[in-house]
Amino acid sequence: MAEVAEKKFTVIVAIDGSEQADHAFEFYIEHMHKSDHNLLLVHSAEPPFVSSQQAMYMSGELWEQMLAAEKDKVKKLEEKFANKMRANKISGRIKAVFSGRPGELIIDLAKEEGARMIVMGTRGMGTIRRTLLGSVSDYVLHHAHCPVIICRPEDKH
Repeated sequence: MAEVAEKKFTVIVAIDGSEQADHAFEFYIEHMHKSDHNLLLVHSAEPPFVSSQQAMYMSGELWEQMLAAEKDKVKKLEEKFANKMRANKISGRIKAVFSGRPGELIIDLAKEEGARMIVMGTRGMGTIRRTLLGSVSDYVLHHAHCPVIICRPEDKH
């Protein structure tokens, strides 16, 4: 009887350009990382926002310039976290996807990759702001098929 290879423990860490994402990544490294983890850093890049009125008068060239600027931001973010992984001698992958719905992207990728855990930061919004604006961490917490660790920002007082 053939032995079934054990599937690696996949951990997703949600990243963006925020301090909170940096904190979540550092938390993962300091408290959770094991050499047999399959680390996947996920970034939901936002496509440039253009109102319908602006779109009527916008040239294709201007749109391409805006998109190129966003792609450049994504590349810099990927380089930053690739350097952090190298500095900590951690192997892993970075996946950036243009999506207007980061919570859904994280959930979809977690299912696709068979993630066993998701680690992410939170901006620490109050109840009213979170209710009005929505919260990516709330969405992920309530829709994930696996445990979610939400790293609160450090109290600076």
